[in-house]
This record gives sequence, C-alpha cells and structure tokens, in this order.
Amino acid sequence: TNGKYREIEIGENYDIFIYDGGERFELERFSGGEKDLANLSLRLAISQLIAQKADALLQFIALDEIFGSQDRERKKNVLNALAELKNQFRQILLITHIEEIKDSMEYLITVYEDENGISHARIE
Repeated sequence: TNGKYREIEIGENYDIFIYDGGERFELERFSGGEKDLANLSLRLAISQLIAQKADALLQFIALDEIFGSQDRERKKNVLNALAELKNQFRQILLITHIEEIKDSMEYLITVYEDENGISHARIE
C-alpha cells in the first residue's frame, strides 16, 4: 500500500484490524486487494515470529496465489517487497497463474499437462 497502512492488529478473537490514519478499522472495510496484502503481511510476520521463538533461521516460505486481486502497481510493490525478503528467506516459493509475474522471477518451474492428462514440471 506504499506505506499507507503501517499497522495491523489481531484481536482476542483473531479478528484482524488495520489502522488508517491512526484509526482502527475491521478488515471487512477494505478492498479485496488490501485484504490480501494484510493477509500476506500477517503470514510473513507469523513466519518470522515462529522462527524467532524457535531461535532458528527461517530459510523457506511458500506463497500461493498472492497476486489474485492486486492491481498492476500493487503487484509491482509486492514483487519489490519479496525481493527485499531474500535477506530473510533463503528460498521463496511463489505459486501463481499470472503470466506477467514470470518475467520478474529468477527461476521458474512450470507445471503443465500433456495430451494424456499427466502433469509434468519443467525447470526454466
């Protein structure tokens, strides 16, 4: 969100709140893309917290279809944020069906189905 929302809170009943201009709002107030970003932020924060509590270095994270409801600018911002996460994660597995994301990836594993309906993986 380009720093528009800087704080997320998880309530006692695991409700999610986002602060906008210092005011707390329920997650339902926000757009689908903003909700997805909030969920991604929480997933990353929880992963880091688990690693800290275990006194371990977090080396791998899998992110599945995180771009679905993001506009072009937000996709770019998420990709930039993922590039910064390389310092914290040795491997980031990103699963997506969005073709335009492929150009931003260092390595690709493409899963495809042959004429017999059998799935294969190709490393590119």
